[in-house]
Parts: sequence; structure tokens; C-alpha cells
Amino acid sequence: MTLLLIIVSCQDFSTDLNVENLENPNDFILTSDPVALSATAGSIIQNWFLSVHNYAGPGAALATMADVSTCSWGNFGMRDTSSEPRVAFNNTSSYSYAYITNSYFNALYSVLSDSNTIALAIQNGTQFENPEQIEMVAKLGQALSIGYLALVFDKVWLSDENGSIEGSAGDGASTYSEAMTFALAKLDQAIAVAQANNVSIPETWLPGGGGNSSSLLAFMNSMGARMLVGNVRNSSQKSAIDWNRVLNYTNNGLTSDFEIYMDDVTWYDLIPKTYLVYPGWARVDMRVINMMDPNTPDYWEDDVTFQPESTSNDARLLTDFGYLGSNNFRPERGIYHYSSYRYSRYDNYITVWTTNVVEYSTAENDMYKAEALVNTGNVAGAAAIINAGTRTTRGGLPNVAADIDAVKDAIHYERMIEFSFTGMGLGFFEMRKEDLLQKGTLLHFPVPGKALESIPAENYTFGGTTGTPGEDYSTGGWR
Repeated sequence: MTLLLIIVSCQDFSTDLNVENLENPNDFILTSDPVALSATAGSIIQNWFLSVHNYAGPGAALATMADVSTCSWGNFGMRDTSSEPRVAFNNTSSYSYAYITNSYFNALYSVLSDSNTIALAIQNGTQFENPEQIEMVAKLGQALSIGYLALVFDKVWLSDENGSIEGSAGDGASTYSEAMTFALAKLDQAIAVAQANNVSIPETWLPGGGGNSSSLLAFMNSMGARMLVGNVRNSSQKSAIDWNRVLNYTNNGLTSDFEIYMDDVTWYDLIPKTYLVYPGWARVDMRVINMMDPNTPDYWEDDVTFQPESTSNDARLLTDFGYLGSNNFRPERGIYHYSSYRYSRYDNYITVWTTNVVEYSTAENDMYKAEALVNTGNVAGAAAIINAGTRTTRGGLPNVAADIDAVKDAIHYERMIEFSFTGMGLGFFEMRKEDLLQKGTLLHFPVPGKALESIPAENYTFGGTTGTPGEDYSTGGWR
């Protein structure tokens, strides 16, 4: 409950002898020491990144559930969540892979707790050397932690520097929609502080060159688009997206790839750029290969033993995907896991381990902008963005016509081919939004069983036929 409430206490403390115990500082010190709090602020973005890209998180399961990746290995819950037919998620605290939701849940609430503490210190007048920088990071931490909880779970407990916030989802929780509204409000506050004060952050806080004021501001705007568009659970909810707000975020978003330097010690991308691409682990689902080469089956049938190398007019089949002539998955776990391709675009990263990697590509921002234009009536403008982007510059594909269906198909295509292996969960959020997840696939995870036990609250889950159809699990998708 302490984790869920995240209420920062300012109660003073003294010993019977009225002597300050410096080895066990009181709450006032913890929320007023500018040196200690500045150090905490410096770790906010890193802790968020490691939380969402960790193997002890839902990223790998989301990729296999979305048929972006495929894998028969049990690790990270990949086999269980992508089994066919889909079944309900095991949400008991004793489940072997309960950590994929529990660790993620706890880690992001830890980021929120630290962010709330820093925001409270700002509110209480703690004298920081660069107060605007600290305030911006605190607001960004609140936004990213709650935003990424909302993207993954059905409900979220909200709090900020003023205490806990009652929601409408029961037990004090808020719905994922309410949570995202909260997260985007905090993000807008962070953007406003950064813009008004030309805020930048040091390389030690965000290695790779993205901490300068212009890059940071563009990244935050692009993150607003990612979270706003990715949070819907089905295609009918797309009409409720504020597309003008998405357009505003993207117009102020990234114009070059946002990269972070991985030092393989304190910064590393385990999901998706390691375990979903490393030889012997996950492969690219055949549906993705079929999108580039319709002559290649989109599904590995039981009676097939070999798939020849595919061909495509899209140059990225050769540059970003590696052909494999055999399979090493266990057939008794389902031939449908088989694939003849792995994702090879990050081979340099999984070889040297110390290099910049893309967390947010320009193409991703462009596709949100194109989608916003389509949904605000500017189909020609959307087509122009697509035709000036990676579809032609990297793929070498012909221009897409200014036709609404062709443009929407091209946006989906780019999301699957160009950048689904950058940020965590991108392929899943896209497939969920378009009603393309296979029948029975859960549309969001339940609150972890261990957290429910601590409330206490009754355990529940989603998937298969458990939950509300179309809201908690898919009623039918691409196959």
C-alpha cells in the first residue's frame, strides 16, 4: 500500500536527546536536501528507461502477442501469452513469470515516488542550483511513469506532490484513460517549464547527446503523441483521440532520431534490442515478412518444413532482416512459432554493446503526424509526409496515393517494418489500436496479483474469454 499511495511525508523527527541522527535522516531532510535530491533527479530518466526496457517487464510478451516477434521459449512469459489459441494470463503471485508485470509495476511506481518527492521539494521552496531543470525532470518523471503504467495496465493508482488522487476504477484506482489524462497534463507542465527556461540536462543524466534543450523539448512532445495514440484499446476508441493535440505534439516533435548511448553498465536495452533480436532468441513473425513479400506465407503451417528466402521491393528486407534457413524452436510447443527471419538491424549493438541506439525515431513521429492529418481531413498532407519519409528513403518504395485507405495502410506498414523494434510495445499498441491482435489476446494486463494481495483485493485477469470482450481481450484480429 505504501507503494500504491506514494504519499510523501514531511513529519519532523528528533531523538529523546534532541540530537540529529545523520546516519538516519528524517523525512524533512529527505525532501529538502538539494544535493541528494539533485542526484535523484539525475536518475529519473535512466530509471524509467531501464524499467520499460528490462527483461523483467512485459515488452517481450507484448511483442509476441502482437505477432511482431515470435518465440516458443518460456522466458518473459513469451510462450504463455502468445500460445494459440490464446488463454487467460496467469495473474497469481506464484506464476513463474509474474515478474513481467510485478517488477514493471513496482519499478515505475518507484520512479513516480522519486518524482513526487522532488516535485514536493520544489513546491516547498528547496533551493536548487537549477530549479527549473529539477522541476522539469520531476514533472517528466511523473508523466512517463504514469503514462507507461496506463499503456500496459487496466487501472492505475495516481499521486503527485500533493498526495494520492482518487479515481473511478475502484480501490482508489483510476482507469487507464484517466491515468493517461493525468500523465499528459504532467508532460505538458514539463514541456512548459523546459520551453520557458531553455532547460537542458547533462550528459551524465542522459548520455548520447539528447539532453540539449531543443532535443529534449522535441522528445517530450513526441512522447506525448506516442502515449496519446497508443493508449486506446480498440479501433472504436480512435475517434475519441484528440488528433489536433497529436498534431501539435508532432509539429513540435523530433526531426532527427532521438538516441541514447548504451554503455552496457548503467544503460542497456534488453527488450527489444537484445532478446528480441539476438540469434537463438526471438524471431520476426511471418506476418511481418508477408507484409514485405506477399508471396511468403504470413503463418507457418504444420506441414511446412522449409521456407525459401523472401524477395521484396522494400529494400529493408535485406538491410534490416536476416534470413534463416532452419528453425531451432521446439515443434511440440507449436509450429506456428516458426519463422525464417530475425531482425538484424541492431547487429552492431549486440556485437559492440557500447553505442548509441534509437529510442524514438523521426519516422515514428512522422507517422503520428500523418495519422493526425488523416483524422483531421488532410489526406494529401498525410501522403506527402509518408512519401518524404522512410517508405521511400530507406525502403525505396513508390509514393503512396492521396487515398485515405492507402494512406492508412502505409502508416500501419511503416509502424510494423520501420520502427517496431525501437520503443517498447510499439507494435502491440498499434495492433491493439487497429483491432488486429489475434482473438483472445489480452488488451491490457491486470494489476499484478502480488499488488492485489497487498491491498487486499480480489485477484482477476484477462485473456482468452476472460474479461469484457473488445475492452479486455480481443474478439478477433488479423487471422
